[in-house]
Amino acid sequence: MFGRKSLLFASVVLVIAAIISACGGGGGNTNPDNTSGGQTVMVQGSEFEYQPNVINAKPGEKVNVQFKNTGTVEHTFVIKDLNFKIVAEPGQTVTKSFTAPSSSGSFEIHCDVAGHTEAGMKGTLNVVAANN
Repeated sequence: MFGRKSLLFASVVLVIAAIISACGGGGGNTNPDNTSGGQTVMVQGSEFEYQPNVINAKPGEKVNVQFKNTGTVEHTFVIKDLNFKIVAEPGQTVTKSFTAPSSSGSFEIHCDVAGHTEAGMKGTLNVVAANN
């Protein structure tokens, strides 16, 4: 009789654990920054390009980058001048935010995995004041 009660109790615990984990906040996105507000840009990285490869922002604007690696190897999304980097494994989507510089300018975006920038995996962040 003791064995039957133990088995029933263990089954109930496992069911509850399964329900709790299914409702958890997990997921494939890494979001170390608060990404509420600002503009959201969805960028796909593959061998060896970004789509889109040009991002426009206003000075001081918060930019939320949703970087999806649609390739078969690790890719990064780096804006060296802003000390901004996202790393994504194949199939992974990672979201991270930065604030555009307060002055206008163009900044290189590139993948810093060896050989990827040279293979053409680069783009541009254009920071331009809005025309009134």
